Amino acid sequence: MKLKNESGFSLLEVMIAITLFAFFISAFLSSQGYNVADSVNSEQQLELHTLAERTMNELLINPPKFTNAQRNSIETKKFTETEFSHFEYDLEIRKMEIPDFGQLFAQKGQGGEEGGGGGDSSYYNNANKANRNSGLEKVIFEQLKKNIERMLWQVRITVRNKETGMSYSLSSYITDYNQRVQLNVGF
Repeated sequence: MKLKNESGFSLLEVMIAITLFAFFISAFLSSQGYNVADSVNSEQQLELHTLAERTMNELLINPPKFTNAQRNSIETKKFTETEFSHFEYDLEIRKMEIPDFGQLFAQKGQGGEEGGGGGDSSYYNNANKANRNSGLEKVIFEQLKKNIERMLWQVRITVRNKETGMSYSLSSYITDYNQRVQLNVGF
């Protein structure tokens, strides 16, 4: 008797094809899930950034009255709009602090002592040789330091989503235009 040539797939071939198809479908679906999660995180970060930027712009346009009571204050506030009720922000105000003249140029003591092993290339060694490190230079620097510290304030806004815990910070310097520059360097 003659056997006919049967065409088609065997059970083993069908099971291998279904297994491969299931593997590729699960890999595709999991990658799509990660894409959706990344999109949601990006959307939340964008919303946090937008709220922080909006709040910072409001502060730049209408700055608060700066007082020493605000010197290093952190205040938590809520947004007034109902669509942003699940957000809050911290407003941190710090007064600008500049190190003294000696710290800026690694001076340890009075009279031009050098810090950190100096050598001939240090500022103070060269300044002493050229007699540039005068009392006038220190007085001018101190007056400049006082003016900057009185006029510049650092503001940091940290917006936080209370539901997810995600946060975004933005900081800037704000000038207190109510302060006057002191130009008198009298002796």
